Amino acid sequence: MSERRSLQALDRLIRVREIRARQAMAAAGRAETRRRAEAALVERVELLLVRPAGAPGPVSAQAASARAAGDAVLGALADDSRARLAATLAEQGRLAQALARARAAVDAAVSRRCEREGEA
Repeated sequence: MSERRSLQALDRLIRVREIRARQAMAAAGRAETRRRAEAALVERVELLLVRPAGAPGPVSAQAASARAAGDAVLGALADDSRARLAATLAEQGRLAQALARARAAVDAAVSRRCEREGEA
């Protein structure tokens, strides 16, 4: 009977660890989605900075001033987007490590369960 309880406890442990592994995978997926969105935003903003809208040619002082102000805003947006992308990449790395640990825990629990079944 004690062996049966021990196996039931291991089964519960396996289920809990599988749930944690699924949660870690979901968090990693959300981070990947956010990373893609932020990378796309950085790319779009940088395109706006490199190829400003408007036809080439002489530009009035007022238009040049407005463009400089717009470029400053876009530059700040690009800096912010790059910082968020870097933070997301760091979080994605942490989540990948957490997922690896969760999967290893599930594998270890399943291994122990198999060993116990073999002993029984």
